[in-house]
Amino acid sequence: MKTYIEIEGKQVDLESHLSKARTIVTLGKNSEEAYNVIALEDDSIDLFQCQFTRTSAGNWKVQNGQWKTECPKGIRSRLQHACNLCMGRCVNSRPAHPTYSWRAPKNSTRLNGVELTHEGMELKDGDVIEAGNLRLSVVIV
Repeated sequence: MKTYIEIEGKQVDLESHLSKARTIVTLGKNSEEAYNVIALEDDSIDLFQCQFTRTSAGNWKVQNGQWKTECPKGIRSRLQHACNLCMGRCVNSRPAHPTYSWRAPKNSTRLNGVELTHEGMELKDGDVIEAGNLRLSVVIV
């Protein structure tokens, strides 16, 4: 089964954004301060609005907020994903390890009207995700 998030009439396939290096799909405001896989131009959502992760059963869940990664070398590059995925490999002179913290958005993410936590909830076909002024539909086929 494929899981899509429908945003303003366009369907985004969550699985198509996964790779060996990327195991989560983040959604937030488009900004140089944070790399979001699904980056939206909407002032009503936070930089770290929510993230989608796979459950052990292979389904998807949505969580309120995101893991925030601090680059130990202070490098920020959207092109190299330096603040999310590089694990210090952006500068090969010495390995470095980023620090992680959970960041909750200013406006909570809701699933079918229920405010989400960092634990998240599993997605089902027809679910509605509310983030800021946005209403996103879940389509599972």
